[in-house]
Amino acid sequence: MKSWQRVAGVILLIASAVVIYQSVYVLRIFDGRQPGSGFMPLGLGVLLAVLSLILVLTNLGSDPARRAFWEKSGWLRPSLAVIIFIAFALGFEWLGAIADVILLVLAWLLIVERKRVLVAVFAGGLTGVVVYLLFEVALQAPFPRGAIFGG
Repeated sequence: MKSWQRVAGVILLIASAVVIYQSVYVLRIFDGRQPGSGFMPLGLGVLLAVLSLILVLTNLGSDPARRAFWEKSGWLRPSLAVIIFIAFALGFEWLGAIADVILLVLAWLLIVERKRVLVAVFAGGLTGVVVYLLFEVALQAPFPRGAIFGG
């Protein structure tokens, strides 16, 4: 398993290098005296690079026992996760951002993580409230309301 963690770490390290390069050479880190459009991607790229290095360095050495990448029915949960994210992306405009986030968390916890219904409903509802308060109220960011809610 350590070898797969190292591979993932190297891939993420390459992705972080691309993000850092793009934020420095394509976007502006500073625009006058204010942070430019490349400032946040640069910070996130550096953070991703640090976390990738930690992932690689903490998984040095050989595996105690060789295991296949996909064990018996090991593909099921990752496939369900991908399907949930595709449904989230497709439903974002139609359902609206808040309702879609609630359904994403609810489906993730019920189907992928196999949590109890009460825990999933509470976490989904709480996530929806936090997303609404943060983006709609505090930041006043225009999110899609969705066709269901008159958006």
